[in-house]
Formats: sequence, C-alpha cells, structure tokens
Amino acid sequence: MDKYDVLISPVAQSDLLCIFEYLATLTPEEAAQYYQRFMTEAEMLQTAPKKCPLARDPQLCLRGYRVLTTEDYLFFFIISGSNVEIRRVLHAKRRYDRLA
Repeated sequence: MDKYDVLISPVAQSDLLCIFEYLATLTPEEAAQYYQRFMTEAEMLQTAPKKCPLARDPQLCLRGYRVLTTEDYLFFFIISGSNVEIRRVLHAKRRYDRLA
C-alpha cells in the first residue's frame, strides 16, 4: 500500500488556527477534540486519500480537488505524486467555489 506525505499549505494552516481559536472560545475541550479528529483524518489521508470524493464544484473537480468531510468542516486537498496537499479547511456552510 502506498503511503503519502500529508502537507498542509500555509492558508490551510491559517484556516485550522482560526477554527481552533474559535472552538477554544467555546470550550478548550472541544478544540482539543477537534484537533484529535483532524490528526486521525490526516493519518487516513496518508494511506487512502482516493477514498475521498472529488469536489462537487466543476472547476475544483477539474483541478483535481478532493474533499474530506469532518463534522462541519471540509478539507480540500489534491494528490500530487506521493503528496497529499491540504489546501483549505472551511466550514461546510461557507462558500468555497473560489479556492486559492
């Protein structure tokens, strides 16, 4: 089984930081639980990123974006060689048709 390196773009890192900061204002435990879920999902992307569907948006799909859904958040990533590049992490209700 192939193993991929999971890379997180600076923009996605910023997205995650904002999410963790927001969740910490609700409860620090919730932020910690979300972080644990994120780490579990990132581990899954190391071995099975193609299990995640291509993005529904036609333009994102054409660019090879896949989407991992975790709770209310969407992880947008591409597979590039032996790397999985997480490009954005957005709330599911947010408009996302114009990813960087």
